[in-house]
Amino acid sequence: LQWKVRRTLAFSIHELAVILGDQLTAADLVPIFNGFLKDLDEVRIGVLKHLHDFLKLLHIDKRREYLYQLQEFLVTDNSRNWRFRAELAEQLILLLELYSPRDVYDYLRPIALNLCADKVSSVRWISYKLVSEMVKKLHTATPPTFGVDLINELVENFGRCPKWSGRQAFVFVCQTVIEDDCLPMDQFAVHLMPQLLTLANDRVPNVRVLLAKTLRQTLLEKEYFLTSASCHQEAVEQTIMALQMDRDSDVKYFASIHPRLGGGETFLSRRLNCRCKLPTPIPGILRVKRKYSKHYYLILTLRENNFSEDYNCHRSLKSFRLPD
Repeated sequence: LQWKVRRTLAFSIHELAVILGDQLTAADLVPIFNGFLKDLDEVRIGVLKHLHDFLKLLHIDKRREYLYQLQEFLVTDNSRNWRFRAELAEQLILLLELYSPRDVYDYLRPIALNLCADKVSSVRWISYKLVSEMVKKLHTATPPTFGVDLINELVENFGRCPKWSGRQAFVFVCQTVIEDDCLPMDQFAVHLMPQLLTLANDRVPNVRVLLAKTLRQTLLEKEYFLTSASCHQEAVEQTIMALQMDRDSDVKYFASIHPRLGGGETFLSRRLNCRCKLPTPIPGILRVKRKYSKHYYLILTLRENNFSEDYNCHRSLKSFRLPD
């Protein structure tokens, strides 16, 4: 068969499995499915996009056989094909419900941590969600040993990473864990918060800015850290006070007040004392850099815009002009 025909079948084989049932699927479709796994990337993407839909129809023993092959999805014909890895992260989130905590820890965890260090920010951002859901599943398992081991690995590999991008990834994961209630807050305070708060002294401003946003906008939204009975409240308050006196103006700002302003304005328009409105809300803007004489550059955060580079403001804001 030509690859275009195989691609069409790869995108629809899960629908055939629903019609045929588990017995005929195991006998007739699984061999074809296995062949697609070793095909061209144009064919494999069809299998990958519906991986959860197909595997959930198989018997648990047959389903476990594919744990050994998930790692192969990290290898593509073209290393620039980041959407393939992003789709893998999306599917792994769905696959968590199909496997036991031990299988998740032994097979899915290494892939998730690999994706968290991907070169493309879109892949990393989906992977933070994957890791947080993995923490939730493993922590609620009995016993929660796998969950504690995963958390310790996050602290060691990312929280103490020599590269600033790894430490930033650790803050993102903590932020997602808090937002999605993946851990009880008392457990978060014990296992993740100590390393998180140490990043207030990080030498890279981007890490401190993200930490300030996480503490102000996410952590302090939780009742556990607002009550005087919490023994961890003082540590959080001291860290925020330290960030409010940071040498970087953006860290100070995000540690002091909520950056989202009313009426369609953003931090950018208020900081420049500019009364004009942005054409669309762009909540990820951190600061503006002037380059040469008439060009302004926006520094964006990964959290809301999935960019890590500087972009010319005339590309991002068509009608918005910054004051001289």
